[in-house]
Amino acid sequence: MIVSLALSKSISAPECDPVCAIYCVYGNVLDNKGCPTCRCKESPCGNGQAPLDDYFCGRSPYRRECPSTHSCAIGPNDAYAVCCPRIQQIEEILV
Repeated sequence: MIVSLALSKSISAPECDPVCAIYCVYGNVLDNKGCPTCRCKESPCGNGQAPLDDYFCGRSPYRRECPSTHSCAIGPNDAYAVCCPRIQQIEEILV
């Protein structure tokens, strides 16, 4: 006899308070519970690194490929598409 067993764990989203009505191009800074705050992220890149100026790597006839040292970060609603330093490049700079 074969018996199948399924285990599951429900993961609930944190209960967050309402957020102020400001538009943040790169999204809001999250608090320690994962809830948005009334502060805007300054960059979509990891570690707060600045994206390259004058690059748009999203869907457009004016698209420009990122250099090999960078990767394209595209907003969930296509609000931005910028070239961010690759994590490996950041680590090499820090060493």
